[in-house]
Amino acid sequence: MYFRGNDDYIVISFWNKTDVVDKIYLINWDCNTSGEVSITLSCRNDPKKLPYILAIKDMIEDTGKKFEQFSPNKNKWKWYYPADMTYIETLEDFITHEKPMIDKYLLEHPESDIPLADTEIDDKYVKTISGYYDHVTDILIQKKAGNVEAVKSEYIMTLKHNNLSNEMVKYLKCKGYTDVVTDKDFVDIQAVDPQGNKIYFELKTADTVKLAIRQALGQLLEYNHYPNKNNADKLIIVTALEITQQDMQYLIGMRSRYNIPVYYQQFDMDKKLLSKEY
Repeated sequence: MYFRGNDDYIVISFWNKTDVVDKIYLINWDCNTSGEVSITLSCRNDPKKLPYILAIKDMIEDTGKKFEQFSPNKNKWKWYYPADMTYIETLEDFITHEKPMIDKYLLEHPESDIPLADTEIDDKYVKTISGYYDHVTDILIQKKAGNVEAVKSEYIMTLKHNNLSNEMVKYLKCKGYTDVVTDKDFVDIQAVDPQGNKIYFELKTADTVKLAIRQALGQLLEYNHYPNKNNADKLIIVTALEITQQDMQYLIGMRSRYNIPVYYQQFDMDKKLLSKEY
């Protein structure tokens, strides 16, 4: 059940990929008979996976848990729990705080090739822990944001995207939108506006509105209609950019010619305001 160790220590992971050098998983909770309990990250043999492990390390450190290099091993780090916590308390802390955050990151980066534990383990053990769903909900709603340097340039883009999403969610709830959810069925934000229209919002951090439309349109059509359905009343593309006259003409033409209910709105990140629909 993803356990490794011997009579002196035990290692538990919820992600099924190993560091073959140390014979442990890439991401671990571990404890030993000396009373030390830690979160261990180890990626000594796979340079392709290292950027993703470093990104996970950065995410955990942003919560205040600072890793130490596990000398003399390069690309192996540990964060030690306080000595006054029991091993069960530390495992529950790991499952309710780090695990949902790591799961979400790895699901967003399938190219990392670090699979999650199978559903039997999640359903039978993890999800039975008291408070687990409350922590998961908090993590899924409040995405990691800001401008943090990371190994992968895609990670920077993810942070910008998440920052836009966080502010959008706050705005929509304040303006009377209901049923506001993020990342359900791959849709960035789903909500019902005060008039009762169900809206799919696709958020983009593209350099131009034209490029954002190009990137988002196919996704919105697939999310709303594939294979044969019609869930949303409006499909809205959102960026932080001001729309041009040509962009407006393009959207008006698509609505008129193809009867696609696609619109654009700018979210001003400074004023925290959402523009009218174009």
